[in-house]
Amino acid sequence: MLFVIHRLDAPGMSEARQRHRDTHVAYLREFERHILVAGPYLDEKTGEDRGSMFLVSFDSLKQAQDFVHQDPFAKAGIFSDIQVWPWTRRMGTAQLSEPA
Repeated sequence: MLFVIHRLDAPGMSEARQRHRDTHVAYLREFERHILVAGPYLDEKTGEDRGSMFLVSFDSLKQAQDFVHQDPFAKAGIFSDIQVWPWTRRMGTAQLSEPA
């Protein structure tokens, strides 16, 4: 199943993002086969990360929720808002393939 994960940073979390980035990236690498697309939202004035969006494939909503809540960024309290939604593709030209 496909899921969209939307996460917004709490105010003033740029330093915490930098401090936890290496463990966050190492954690994400463990789940590369599940991550179809991922990237940060950028502040239009500063260019700093302000949250992120993921399109992921997991067998259940619980697995997707566990993935996002076990992320070192989430454990460090960086996010003010985390949402995980089941998703289906209806339109678009991007070439996406779910893991086998």
